[in-house]
This record gives sequence, C-alpha cells and structure tokens, in this order.
Amino acid sequence: MESVVIRYFTSFLCALAAIVQLSIGTALAETDPGVPADAPADGSELPVTEDVTVTVTRTKEVIEVVTPDGRHVLLRNDNTWEYLQVEQGKPTQSAMIEVANMKELRNACKVGLRLTNHLGYKIKSLVPSFSAYTKDGVLYETVSKAFSSIKPTRNQYRQIQFIGLHCKDISYIRVHGAGHCSMGPMDKFNEAEGECLSHIYVQASDLISIKK
Repeated sequence: MESVVIRYFTSFLCALAAIVQLSIGTALAETDPGVPADAPADGSELPVTEDVTVTVTRTKEVIEVVTPDGRHVLLRNDNTWEYLQVEQGKPTQSAMIEVANMKELRNACKVGLRLTNHLGYKIKSLVPSFSAYTKDGVLYETVSKAFSSIKPTRNQYRQIQFIGLHCKDISYIRVHGAGHCSMGPMDKFNEAEGECLSHIYVQASDLISIKK
C-alpha cells in the first residue's frame, strides 16, 4: 500500500467524502453504505473534483481504502461501498503484538514492540509492516520489522523508528502486510492472501493508538 493523492469525479467523491467525513458539501455527508454514490439527497450539483489523501489498494473489481481515521472501506465498480471488518482473532490464540515502550528522540520516535507467540506452534518468520499516521490522517512512513524463531509461549522484543516525526505528532500506527510468513502450516508457498496477518492480534495500548 502507498499513500496517494487521488482526483476522482463526483460519483467516487460522494462515497469517499461520506466515509472520511470530509466537508465537501452537506449532501455528501449523509451517503449510506450500499447506495449508489452519484445520487445526491437534495438534488444539488456536486463539486467537479476534490483532493483527498488516502491509502489505497486496487484490484480489477474493487478498491480498498484506508481512511485517515484508520477504517477500511471497500469501493465497488457499481459506485457502492461498505466498511470492512479487520479480523483480529483471539489474543490467546494469536501472535500478539503490543507496544512495550516509546522514546522521543531528537529527530525521531522510537517504538518498542513485543510479539508473544500464543499460536501453539513456532513462528519461524513473521514480518509485519507498521505505518505511522499524522494528526491530519496522512501516512508519514511505513517500516517493516522481522520477528523470527519464537517458540510457543515465548516473546520477542523489537524496535522501530519513524525518522523525522515526533511521537506526539503520531495519531496512530497501523499494523498490516505480514505476507509470506513461515509459521505452523503457513509458509510463503501455500498461505492465502491475508492469512498471516489474520493470525496477528494487536493489543490496544495506553502509550499510543495502534491497530490493524
């Protein structure tokens, strides 16, 4: 995934504006999931274009958007949309990631992460990505960190840094990616898309907002 600035015409903007709660127009804010996006409630004309910063994944049939507040939304070719529920699983049956500590550096934010293996089998390799979003909901930077050789019930500590960004300026950290893991029945040759990530549980933290 990458942060992009998208210019869409009115049909796409109507759905997206309602999702991210942008003030493009009062009619746009009331759009409901499953309703064609090009149907204004009051019959008024819509703006021609608008700039919106979002995180996007494209396929042939749909577009998945991560809004500035971290919600996942599926945009279909028929101009309808729906919120997606990100699978978390149970913490006692997952690879649980939690924020252990944070440290404000001169020109960076250092975040200590602990992964505890509750899966019941060894984690040979798991490489999730961590994206820091600013207070404006803009994706600032994405870093990946490898966890490896973690036996059941054991944990491993790792640190990541977001260079050029202070901890106080981070709105939230999103955990994603983790493709091609090697743990239990899953390896890079047979795991389904998103399967590795589905086995990760992100523990809520009092230090900073972190979520899948």
